[in-house]
Order: sequence, then C-alpha cells, then structure tokens
Amino acid sequence: MLFFGPDGERQPEREIRERKAKEICAQCPVRTECLDYAISRPEKYGTWGGLNEDERASERRRRMRRANAA
Repeated sequence: MLFFGPDGERQPEREIRERKAKEICAQCPVRTECLDYAISRPEKYGTWGGLNEDERASERRRRMRRANAA
C-alpha cells in the first residue's frame, strides 16, 4: 500500500508513505508516461508519476492553461 493510502490514514503517515512512493517514482523509467496517464484519466487517488492527488490537480490545471494559451 505504498502508492495508495489506507482508509483513515493520518497526515504524518501519509507524508511518510508519499515520500517513499515518490522516491521510487523518481527512479522509474516510465514516470512521465505514468503521470500523463494519471492526468488524462484523471486518477483521483494515489501517487502517480511522482505526484499526489493535489499535485496532479495543480499539474492538470497548469497543462490546461498552457494548452489554452497556445
């Protein structure tokens, strides 16, 4: 359960779990593809491509703004 938190997970445990998941993501050869997949779905839960839910939402908005500006 490293990439997805259990129900009732507390913030300190979540931060530790996410940090460990992100360490794995940082070395993954398909990190970019994983993140692109999660943003295009959009996947609501878990760590995907090195980003958590809130970080992916921010990245999704950033990509939308960039696409609209083009």
